[in-house]
Amino acid sequence: MGIWEMSGNYGGEQEVFRRNKLLLKCIQVGLFCTNCYLVMNEDTSEGLIIDPGADPIKICYAIDDMGMIPVAILLTHGHFDHIMAVNELKRKYDIRVFILDAEKKLLSDPVLNSSNGLIKQPYTTSADVFLEDNDSVVLAGLTIKVIATPGHTVGGACYHLSKQKILFSGDTLFYESIGRSDLPTGDSDLLIKSVRTRLAVLPEDTFVLPGHGVTTSIGHEKRCNSYMRSNKYNE
Repeated sequence: MGIWEMSGNYGGEQEVFRRNKLLLKCIQVGLFCTNCYLVMNEDTSEGLIIDPGADPIKICYAIDDMGMIPVAILLTHGHFDHIMAVNELKRKYDIRVFILDAEKKLLSDPVLNSSNGLIKQPYTTSADVFLEDNDSVVLAGLTIKVIATPGHTVGGACYHLSKQKILFSGDTLFYESIGRSDLPTGDSDLLIKSVRTRLAVLPEDTFVLPGHGVTTSIGHEKRCNSYMRSNKYNE
């Protein structure tokens, strides 16, 4: 069984893997070991930075090591542990930041993004492109579909690369679990509904790269994740 089909097999520091001319590296950053992903199109060397939560120098070293040319930053949501390297990376590489439109306020409000409350280090940033549910964008030669998954935050999103069968799930879906919903703008019922109605419908062989912890697949979660198996929102 290849790494792309396995569940719970990946998530270690500086792990690298490939598929269909796509090179991916995971860097765990910050106090909460956020998974920051670097996604490079090997045909062009252009790539994406997903959820740079801290440690910009560490991320830059990894980018250089890959030989990647960053073209955009994608944010799955606006919590501090997913955004606190944005300003430095945006300045260094002169690239745009993408996030769901409903998440705009979290970027500019240290109370809403929990940087003021949880770590007492107020942090703000801004985005350049505000996405909507079901948008499709082409970056670094990769087609990315935006899936709104509110619940962890009001404007949380997942990014689906259907050709490569990859989902960047942020803090919506974890290995046999889901994200918390007790922080500002969170909603537990909405989070479960998002998982059940927006993610469970994806192909079972979709490889899921979460914001924390190890990887999984949609098929594994449908079998083993009680939140995804819930019939409450089967409508």
